[in-house]
Amino acid sequence: MTCGMEHGHCCHGYGGYGHGGYWGMKKGYHTCPVCGAGHGAGAAEAGYGAYGHKKIVKKAVKKLLIEKTKAKIEERWGEKLDAVAQEMVDMAEEKMKMKKEIWKHKKEMKERLHEVFTEMEEEEE
Repeated sequence: MTCGMEHGHCCHGYGGYGHGGYWGMKKGYHTCPVCGAGHGAGAAEAGYGAYGHKKIVKKAVKKLLIEKTKAKIEERWGEKLDAVAQEMVDMAEEKMKMKKEIWKHKKEMKERLHEVFTEMEEEEE
């Protein structure tokens, strides 16, 4: 993909390139003036790979930040969150018991209705 399609602009339409617009794109490796990422055919040879080094670094930083945030939350509110989680599990178990009772009552009602209709059919005969 060219940088014009990735970033919603054509880097070759800016200042020093002079090619102008989508149709004047460079074919080889070049650095986008807007995002600074490497684009073009030579990006892999230049060590930027398919996604570019900036994206890899950003992903690693994001993952590290998430892990550090998890650790801080656990340290600060771990006991309270454990209590809330236990309440949620208890509530889910209670809900399942209630559903089981409801299904049991429904089954009993269907059986009663079936008995009533079979008795009505027998009386009609």
